[in-house]
Amino acid sequence: MNNQQPIPRKTFRKAEHLCSRNLISTVFEKGRFFYYTPFKVIWLDTNFSTSVPAQLLPAVPKRFLRKAWQRNLMKRYIREAYRQHKAPFYSILETKEKQCALAIVFTGKKIISSQETEAAIILILRRLTDEYEKVAV
Repeated sequence: MNNQQPIPRKTFRKAEHLCSRNLISTVFEKGRFFYYTPFKVIWLDTNFSTSVPAQLLPAVPKRFLRKAWQRNLMKRYIREAYRQHKAPFYSILETKEKQCALAIVFTGKKIISSQETEAAIILILRRLTDEYEKVAV
């Protein structure tokens, strides 16, 4: 028998999607933000009705990428990178007993590769983790 804990699955469930119109508008109105080219990250400490530590809204405005397939591709890249690298961010949120609503807005003029997107999302999540580590419980 193996006494080790099972490896958590890297999933991005419906409960982790930021869907509430009220919460989305609150994030964009009152949230704190920073830029990491080609992304703008807007985040807000909040309480959800779900038990997940964070909810994500990937946004790609039509103003920057005119074709729908390009916007969908960028959103897919953002979701995939977030799904794979969210674990350290989630662990710090759980230890601090916080919940975060997060919007990642693509602000580039051209599609970037999945590797570039992944590298940027890793750094974004690292910065958010550092922000939450500074906060006292």
